[in-house]
Amino acid sequence: MAHVSAEVRRELLVDAAIRVMIRDGVGAATTRAIVGEANMPLGAFHYCFRSKQELLEQVIAAITNTHLDRALEDVTGDGSMEERLLRGVRAYWDHVVRLPEEHRLTYELTQYAARRPGLREVAQRQYATYLAAHTRVLEALADAEHITWSVPEPVLARYFTGLIDGITLLYLNEGDAVTAGASLDLAAQQIASYARSA
Repeated sequence: MAHVSAEVRRELLVDAAIRVMIRDGVGAATTRAIVGEANMPLGAFHYCFRSKQELLEQVIAAITNTHLDRALEDVTGDGSMEERLLRGVRAYWDHVVRLPEEHRLTYELTQYAARRPGLREVAQRQYATYLAAHTRVLEALADAEHITWSVPEPVLARYFTGLIDGITLLYLNEGDAVTAGASLDLAAQQIASYARSA
């Protein structure tokens, strides 16, 4: 492989790890399998990551940030607050329907990490990442719309996370994208109902 920066190598290894985990499962994503997928020498992994835990955290962040960036663009655009929240949720949903195996992987990562003493922190940080993402969406809406929320933001972010997480998991296991999408719209409308003029 031509000389590339450590940052680019990390991104390539994260992408390779996601491909290996989707194809073969989290348990099969050994460092050797990941560097093989990325066409890199084994030493490249240890040069870029201190541990497998760090890699797993980067995998979770990569998947989350892919749809968060799009959702944040949509919630800060034109339209009413409810319309923008609906667009943000739909941007996330489009990602789920387009790449269901990537989202299925996030649930597998949670269970894999939660059952291993050295990796339990990964599962905790995974949901901390989701909470932070939903908090950013709520903050972006509040700032753009000059509103406050009628319930404390940490409570609303957890409720929002739980709604999205539950509907996504249900869809991944039963496959009804239309009804699940309508349920997410309902969730967005309910979240919007907690907005109050500042």
